[in-house]
Amino acid sequence: MKTSVYHRWLVIFVCILFTSISFAAEVQKGLFWQIKKPKATPSYIFATIHSEDTRVNQLPDKIRSYFEKADSVSLEMLLDMPTMLKASAAMLTTDEEQSLDKLIDKELFTQVTEALRRYQVPPIIAKKLKPWAIVATLSTPPPETGEFLDLLLYKEAMKLEIDTYGLEKVEEQLAIFEELSLEAQITLLKETIKNIDEMPVMFTKLHELYLQRDLTELQKFSIEYMMKNSEDKDLTDKFYQRIVNDRNITMIDRMLKRLQEGNAFIAVGALHLPGEKGILKLLENKGYKVKPIY
Repeated sequence: MKTSVYHRWLVIFVCILFTSISFAAEVQKGLFWQIKKPKATPSYIFATIHSEDTRVNQLPDKIRSYFEKADSVSLEMLLDMPTMLKASAAMLTTDEEQSLDKLIDKELFTQVTEALRRYQVPPIIAKKLKPWAIVATLSTPPPETGEFLDLLLYKEAMKLEIDTYGLEKVEEQLAIFEELSLEAQITLLKETIKNIDEMPVMFTKLHELYLQRDLTELQKFSIEYMMKNSEDKDLTDKFYQRIVNDRNITMIDRMLKRLQEGNAFIAVGALHLPGEKGILKLLENKGYKVKPIY
């Protein structure tokens, strides 16, 4: 497996882009927001999208100036090699009885292996991947460079010797997937394969809305797409409650110290920001004023 495969786990959390099943009452536009309390040095939060698209991972000059002058950079988690190795290992099963070809029927297994070929994953590896890991892999565009916006930000912060923090641990993010029952994982896998041909159109639309900086429409499109293609609405609702809203609360708690220090640059997935349970609203509830800068 090529090096880029070990970076692919970075985008298995593309589901982060599909926030809770409730829409924002107000229109929220902007990818870069100031966060401030009276008599405190302002900090900034940047909405990312896990993508290799060059239109996305070229940080706009206006945002770059804040990034380079920041006293700290906080990402969803630190993207160092130990973290990547833990995530890669978690995607694989060592139990022969849990081999994919024993969990699903032959026709579905064939469809899965064919789909994974576009991701340079051979059948011998596909057999060892957990169903949730396959769903996450197929829910992102096939990799080309292995360079994603979050990873580029991490590398640049290291280069500039800016203090860098993770708002979560990889074990916490992985636990969300590991907690899914095998039945739920297979249900999600079947739905992913059923809708695999629609993925390119969905990816294109997500990028368009992101580049328009329209968080509200990005949220709306994402939710509608996921619910339309789900046969188990209750599973989808509960899963995204766990992967977005619950994590929003955790990330808010852990970024507070950086916000108190001031001049912090915080980067999280775009659809963690909007909505009544999004990070922007949660910060307002804690007495911060937020306003879009870009």
